[in-house]
Amino acid sequence: MKSKDGTEYAQNYDVIVKWLAAALRGETLEVLGVKTGRIEEVFAFEPADISVKAGRVDVMLRDEMGAIYHVEEQRNLKKADMFRFAAYHFLGAEQWGVKLTDIILASGEVWAGEKGSRAVTTESGRYDPVVIDFTERDGRKRLGEIREAVRAGTFENWLELIFLPLYGRETVDARAEMAEDVLRFENELYREQKISVRLLAATLVMSNKLIDKERLRAFWEEVKMLDIFEIAREEGLEEGKILGILEDRREMVTDVLIERFGVVQPKILERVGAVQNRGVLKMLHRQAVKCEDIQEFEAVLNLIDN
Repeated sequence: MKSKDGTEYAQNYDVIVKWLAAALRGETLEVLGVKTGRIEEVFAFEPADISVKAGRVDVMLRDEMGAIYHVEEQRNLKKADMFRFAAYHFLGAEQWGVKLTDIILASGEVWAGEKGSRAVTTESGRYDPVVIDFTERDGRKRLGEIREAVRAGTFENWLELIFLPLYGRETVDARAEMAEDVLRFENELYREQKISVRLLAATLVMSNKLIDKERLRAFWEEVKMLDIFEIAREEGLEEGKILGILEDRREMVTDVLIERFGVVQPKILERVGAVQNRGVLKMLHRQAVKCEDIQEFEAVLNLIDN
């Protein structure tokens, strides 16, 4: 199995927020060891002064008590990352208020901190976010425990499955194998109607820098198709109707491209025609309206394909 270093693959950011929102809404963050109310809203981290990089797990959560949590995932956490997060934190606080808590999901090689603390301090202040160090959790052991609990009918905290691929100190091939095992297990649970496809998709997002690009793409394509038909079932739509909606959205994207840029290369139209997710098509329609030229739109397509 080909391994990866976590730098190549980027999911579309709109899709990340959508699927994590569906998985987290109505839950608490107790599985992370953070006491919160039930999550009511999940939205993108987009303060005006920061350009969000697609492919990052970087979202805002608002719970039922009005508290706001900025959740960011960081592989190989370094001290330099903490200073970067501090800058983000105070820009975010300017927009959302001081009732803001940062939660950093750390995996891989994690900075141990200084004198027992991962806080960073200057003469003017101190930045001390909640750091969830997944290297302290035994992923293989926990996966086995969850399998047994599911068989016994006693497992309830399904949200933990999203974060399970980040557990432990495995590196490269071992971590990729662990992530694939979790995804296969969740696929079984989905087909047994024990979990929603949204939870499976959110776990895929969390695993997006752990698995070989081609293997990840295979999981990704399968989940996108599952996503389409679960939405159809939830909304009481027949298969033909949902496919008709997809075709309508593809035509909307194509019409805008032709209207704005004239002749569009067939390869671009073919790639739009191959998109099987309504949310992605909605995002592409927005981008077709906003992009300055066809090259900029093609760059957005590349983010989805890679």
